[in-house]
Parts: sequence; C-alpha cells; structure tokens
Amino acid sequence: MDYLFKAVHKIDYDAESFSEVEIHPNFDNFVTELLTNINDNVVNKAYVPTSQSTQVVNDVRSIFSLIEVTEIESEEMAIRVKSYADDIAQRLFDKEKLKQEQIYHMGQNVKKGSLIQAAIKNGDTYAYLLAKVEHSSFVDDSDFSFKSGFSSEQKKIWKTCILNCSIEDENISVNEAKIYVSNSGKYWADDFLELRELSTDAQNTKRAFNAIDTILTREVKKSAPSDYTVIRNTFVGYMKREQQLDYNEMVSVILDNYDADTLSQESIAGLKNKLMELPENKKFDRLFTVVPKEIKARVKQLYKVNEGIEIKVNDFVQDIKQKISAEEDVATGAKYIRIMTNNEDVYQQFK
Repeated sequence: MDYLFKAVHKIDYDAESFSEVEIHPNFDNFVTELLTNINDNVVNKAYVPTSQSTQVVNDVRSIFSLIEVTEIESEEMAIRVKSYADDIAQRLFDKEKLKQEQIYHMGQNVKKGSLIQAAIKNGDTYAYLLAKVEHSSFVDDSDFSFKSGFSSEQKKIWKTCILNCSIEDENISVNEAKIYVSNSGKYWADDFLELRELSTDAQNTKRAFNAIDTILTREVKKSAPSDYTVIRNTFVGYMKREQQLDYNEMVSVILDNYDADTLSQESIAGLKNKLMELPENKKFDRLFTVVPKEIKARVKQLYKVNEGIEIKVNDFVQDIKQKISAEEDVATGAKYIRIMTNNEDVYQQFK
C-alpha cells in the first residue's frame, strides 16, 4: 500500500479558520490502522457520487490526475495537489460553520476536530480517505509542554469516507464510497461530500424486514411454531420504532438470551448466523434509520382457529406469550386458545 499524498487540517469554525497540521512520522501507521478498521466496520454505509463534477469528487479526481497521469515537475505537482486538499478542507470548514449556525439555538455543537486526507494506491486500485477525528490539547509528559494532536482511539473518530477510484486511459472516476458516521451526521455525506445513499432508509427497512421474515418462515415456523411467533413478534417490535437501527445489535439482543420453547441452542446459533449474512445477501445496510410505515402492512398475521373464527395480529404485542396462549383439556383432548382482553364489552359478549 502506497500513500501518494497525505494531509491533516485542523478545522476550527469558532476561530473561523482552518490550518494544516504537521504530520508525525508515524502517520502512515495510524492511517493503515484506520483503513483496516473502516474496512472491517460492518456498519459502514454505501454511497455513490451524485456527479463526477461535484467539488470534493472533482478535487479528488484532480489530485489523482496530477499524481498518476499528468507529467509535471514534482515541486509544482506538490503545490497544486496541496491546493486541492486545501479546497476540500475549506469546504468542510464552510459546511461545519453553516451547520453550527443552524443547530446552535438548540444547544448543540458540531464537534471540533481535524480532517485527515490520504491518497492511496494498492496494486491497481486507488482510494481517497477522508476522516474527521477529535483534535484536542494535551500535556506532553516528557517535558510538560502543551501540545495539540489527534487520538488514535477509534471512539475519537467521528466520520470517515473512503472514495474508491479508477483510472482507465487517463480517465479518472470516483465509483463508490464507504461512509461511517458516529451519529446522524447527515451534512457529512449530503452537504460536504455530495453523495447519494445506494440504499435509502425506506429501502433498507423494507429489505431488512422482508429478509428476516423469510428466514424465520423457512427456518423456524414449521419446526418450532411457538418460537417463531415470539421471535417474529420481537423483531416487529424492535423495528416498529423510528430509530437509527444497528442490525447486528438487534439480532444479538433478540437471540443471544432468548429462552426457547423448542429450538435448541445449536439451532438458535445457526439462525443467528443466517440472519447475520442477510445484509450482504439481500443488499441492505447494517446501520440505517427505520421507516416504520415500510413494514406496517407486513407485520399482520392471520390465524385460523376454527370454522368461521380467525385471530388477526395487527402489530407488535408486548409479552405475547402471556396474552395469547394454548391450552389442552387433559380429559377430552380438546385444544383451546386463551386470549387476554382489556376490552370489557368484548369480554361480556363471550362471558
């Protein structure tokens, strides 16, 4: 892996300035570790450029053109490459300043930090890294001087983007992007980078729920119907709330401590593995904001109890096993469905 160019800019919208920071000799090691963590991070979201001519995308293309395509003196190339990197830092500064003005009255602040940039060549592939990291003052314990820098801790990295690029016959294009943000950070992808999500939140919600429902129907419904009812109902409840959903966390929360009626621990582990494979197989992100209306029509379950009698479950039911249960008359062998009601009128009608 070769670092064709690298830069760090400290962004300070309070001081209304940004400045380039001297790069430490161990910077390459930090960036390599950062890239590994980004690529291994399962909650990255896939994006594509809205155009090859938007500011950041065009600056990145120009940087690679100067380094890999254009025949130019190295000194002039360095100056021009730096100007494009400064242009990217300026854009982030402008967007963060504007965002701060928008959210200040709500008592919120855009986190201050540094922008890391690196142009990378790995074999025949090219990538451009952009990362917003915490930049703060600290006391150097060797001489007790006040210094400033950024942390190598992953929890101090707030936003990242890897722009994957291709160079063919001197034509340079940014094909796709992989983005991670530690919070909603909509301005990072939309305003600063001008990228478009490959899958929208609505598409992610629909694809995720449909994929989960299909797996549960195929793997659990026939072999362990009571477990199917509880597990499916729990997924419905989890996904009915408008929230930023971490798919891996949801699957773990629901299945890791699940007290099964019929399913063995081996079967639960197998089910969890199949569910964990769904985002790649069914093309949805592992981190997205749930759009509840996308699953509203899909949560309904209809149960034929007897001739002319059906039970329809329209939504998530809290403690479903306590509210709907099965019983058998040991003397006659007759089977019954017992349903708790809080509707006095309905209760009186069947009393």
